Amino acid sequence: MKSFNIRFVLLLVLFHMTGCGLELSGSYSGKVDGKKITIQFKGHNSAVLEGYFPVPLEGTWVEEKTFKEPQIWVTFNGPKDKPFRLRYELIQEEDGFRLLKVKARPLGKGTKLNPVNIGGKPFLAPI
Repeated sequence: MKSFNIRFVLLLVLFHMTGCGLELSGSYSGKVDGKKITIQFKGHNSAVLEGYFPVPLEGTWVEEKTFKEPQIWVTFNGPKDKPFRLRYELIQEEDGFRLLKVKARPLGKGTKLNPVNIGGKPFLAPI
């Protein structure tokens, strides 16, 4: 059993070292429901959203494997005086991103992310 555990750990380390993870950086801007928003991707999978809410929101992004094409899910937490979670689901197109869905929920026990209606599928272009 110990030999299996050692091999498993070595395999995980090797996979982590050779894995080709997606790296995003830079700022992307577009109109979402009449609001000009900007998402700035920073190092260590962090991001900042400006324009959707009165104050900038900080969050994280992950590459999510879906049944179709991989997506980028960017999740932001609202300010402490109005706690909520907001997720943008993006797909990479050309030089930018197409916004597929926006989901939100108040923070609290037993709540789930609910879709937010947006007009069309806005495009976020690099700035």
